[in-house]
Amino acid sequence: MDQNRFIVNSGIRRLPVFTDSGADTGRAVEFNPADQGFAEELYGLVSKLSKIHETKVKEYEAETDAAARFDLTREEDAQMRAAVDSLFGEGFSRDVFKTRLFALADGMTVVENFLFALMDEMDASVTENLAKRDSRIRKYTEKYSKYTKKFHN
Repeated sequence: MDQNRFIVNSGIRRLPVFTDSGADTGRAVEFNPADQGFAEELYGLVSKLSKIHETKVKEYEAETDAAARFDLTREEDAQMRAAVDSLFGEGFSRDVFKTRLFALADGMTVVENFLFALMDEMDASVTENLAKRDSRIRKYTEKYSKYTKKFHN
């Protein structure tokens, strides 16, 4: 450890975002994938997106004019992009998603592909961190148990 600094590992990771064609979007997601607070924010975003979609589907089904239906899908996309940007930063959706968020790609919507990729990253991180935690606690318990014996008889 550097004598002039005390560094606390917060687990923040910076993951650059690329398109499926390999193009760099110029954006990154910065978060601790094992942070329950981020998980709460992400699930909150999923809930917002679901509510937007449910509302627009009802309006879409009630609308008979084709042009008005396209307007509704455009409104839905704009509302969803605003919700995504509220979590990942202004302009994130514009830079990352080159299609509508509810466009289908590989059997899911574009936004679902993005969100599930984040959730997979979170799951892997939690699993990895729990394994590391157990071994580190065991190491420190063994290392400092000599003090317990010496001072706590």
